Amino acid sequence: MEAPHGHAATPPPADEHASSEGRLTRMLHWATGSKLRKAIAALTIFTLLGGSVAAFSLFEQWAEEVVERDYVQLALKSLDEGKYADAKSMIGQMQQQPASPRQLASALYVLGVVKANEADQEAAASRRRAMHEIAARYLKKALKLDLDETRHGQANFLLGRSLVRSGQTKDAIRVLEESLLDSKQPTAEIHALLVTAHLDGKEPDFKSALRHNEEVLADQQLTDEKRQRATLISAEAMLRLGRRTAARELLQQLKATGVEEANRVLMLARIDLDDAEELPVDSRERTDLLQRAQIQLQQVAQLDTSHDLPTRQAALWIARYFELSNDHDAAAAEYAKVAKVYPGTAAGLTAALAAADYHRRNGRLEKALVDYKLVLHAIDAQEGYDDSLLPVEDLRDRMKEAFDQCIEQRLYPEALTLVDLFHTVFGETLTTEMRARTHDQWGQRQLEQATVDPLGTETLRLEGRKQLREAGRAYEALARLRFASRQFVDDLWNAAESYFNGQSYTNAARVYAEYLHHESRRRNPLALLRLGQSELAARKFDLAVEALSECVEMYPLDPVAYQARLEAARAYEKLEKPAEAEKMLVTNLVEDVLTPASPEWRDSLFELGTLLYQQKRYDESIKRLDEAVKRYPEAKETLLARYTIGRAYHAAAEEPAKRLAESKTENERLNARTQMTELLIKAHENYLNVQRTLTLGGGDASDPMQQTLLRNCYMLQGSVLFELRRFEEALKAYGNVITSYQSDPIAMESFLQAAACWRRLDQPVKARVTLDQAKLVLKEMPPTTDFRTATNFTRTQWEYLLNQMSLW
Repeated sequence: MEAPHGHAATPPPADEHASSEGRLTRMLHWATGSKLRKAIAALTIFTLLGGSVAAFSLFEQWAEEVVERDYVQLALKSLDEGKYADAKSMIGQMQQQPASPRQLASALYVLGVVKANEADQEAAASRRRAMHEIAARYLKKALKLDLDETRHGQANFLLGRSLVRSGQTKDAIRVLEESLLDSKQPTAEIHALLVTAHLDGKEPDFKSALRHNEEVLADQQLTDEKRQRATLISAEAMLRLGRRTAARELLQQLKATGVEEANRVLMLARIDLDDAEELPVDSRERTDLLQRAQIQLQQVAQLDTSHDLPTRQAALWIARYFELSNDHDAAAAEYAKVAKVYPGTAAGLTAALAAADYHRRNGRLEKALVDYKLVLHAIDAQEGYDDSLLPVEDLRDRMKEAFDQCIEQRLYPEALTLVDLFHTVFGETLTTEMRARTHDQWGQRQLEQATVDPLGTETLRLEGRKQLREAGRAYEALARLRFASRQFVDDLWNAAESYFNGQSYTNAARVYAEYLHHESRRRNPLALLRLGQSELAARKFDLAVEALSECVEMYPLDPVAYQARLEAARAYEKLEKPAEAEKMLVTNLVEDVLTPASPEWRDSLFELGTLLYQQKRYDESIKRLDEAVKRYPEAKETLLARYTIGRAYHAAAEEPAKRLAESKTENERLNARTQMTELLIKAHENYLNVQRTLTLGGGDASDPMQQTLLRNCYMLQGSVLFELRRFEEALKAYGNVITSYQSDPIAMESFLQAAACWRRLDQPVKARVTLDQAKLVLKEMPPTTDFRTATNFTRTQWEYLLNQMSLW
């Protein structure tokens, strides 16, 4: 029977199937007949499997070799023949197959060479630079991999070439110097590339450039055009090295044409201008040189038919000619013209910088800053900067001069504006140092102003401390940048001091601790004192005591040890350890080293008097504080000390008042009343003394502490007079509080005490009127008033209390 579509479908004969199955059965039977046969069978199977794997590996290796032979070798062959597009296409085909490290290195080499060739054909400078950067990456990776040794030298040379043309001059110099050792590479071209590498960048090496350029000029095969250009490069290097005579001789020997002749004449004019600058202003030789330079500069525009770079530079040097001719108005006008006509070019930017200098010197700093910003922004782009017109050192000097003038004239915001643009010119370290210095001086200036300016004192202090905190951050950043230098610990110190003076005490403590960790000798006593003061201000009293105690124990003879004891006493007070605090203060007062003329002795005396008052040792407190007031009548602590003396007398009067209430005989009552009256009268005298000092021009109206003292003195005078039963005088004192502090919750207390006085004078109607007035004042107070700051009651409690007292 015929199969469909004409194909035969003949099944195998039955006896053939049977014979195959029989052979398989007999083989299995034989293989399992004994242990020896099993081993032979297993060995046979493993041998067959191993052979299969080996065959597969050989096939895979053969396949890679085919890929390498078919694509990599073809790409390299096309590259050698100058068929860059074909080479690139071959590598594209190869990328679809697996590649060995050797293949990958060759592929990267091909891509690097092709990309460098494409870069050379690119018209736009920015794209050309970027493409050479990509080429350099390809070639660098190829050299790191297993690139064929026969290609290694060529790859290294091409890498150096692309590094130069992508602006990576430092790396390029190293690579090209290595290529010079390879005799197979184009020596003259390498020297030419090294000339470019040494001249490009912010800090050109003219000596090295001149040395390599001499090798370029020694090449007998150099074309006339390239020889002219190389000769001009040598003359420029000589000029920049101050060898003007040699440069002039070289230029006079040069026979140039076209644009190179324009450059030659321009350079001769520059040499004449530089020579003229060193001669006396009124000398005939100077005048002749300037006139010759002027003629040469005018010739440049005629020689430069395309009116390109030489023409722009000549316009710039014409402005310089006016400067040296002492015609500064014409020079400034010419600089402004060049900056306007050639914006964005090297000549235009150099002119803008010169114009900015004129504005700055003539007091138009704001206009100068606009030009400085323009120039610095353009230089930051690097491609817009031409070192031949304005060397980096000159640029730095002029920028530094502008910065210093801003600091000198205390134009700190303007100085910071410049610093923000200085990164490219000065680098991160110097820029950070300038920023720190600006914030530091600004903050110090604000704090100085706060001491003499009666208006806006607190605002000035706040702004000054803010600037000092910014200085601290900048100094700390500077320390990180200079970690490995000897300035590191000084930067840390400046950071800590700025934080401390800016009242950023947590940061100050952190940096002082780091300073102590790194510095073993200098300023350690003061650093420990500052660390303790910072911890004290941050309310870390245990840490404060630890640092201050170490200062006292380690440096007992250092002057700061006495201040450390004083600060430690304050920390002990906060820790409620008055005995330790008193010991520290008494030590300062009884040691022979300190005298009453020293600030530490004075402050210890005031502090001890206050400490004794807090311990309710009123007689001792009065004695110490009275001594302090008499010794230091002009000290800033004196006013508070007088107030504390009044409080001490007032508090001391409580004891005889208690005895008066408990006395059983008339003699006891008389003694107690006499003692109480004497103490209260002395308390009143001190309150009155403080109040008069503050109200008669001896106080600071902007000082919150002094204003609080004044308010308290009014209130406490009333309290003392009330206790002395001088009710009419007490009413006047409370009236002063009510009049002066109507919007302050303390007025409620005064109304209450005034009502009590009227009742003691047996005038209940006036007492109720006073309470009604209190209700009206309470109602007028803003809803946000916090009554707890000055009284013991809330608004609601005051309303209830006044209503209840009105019913009495």
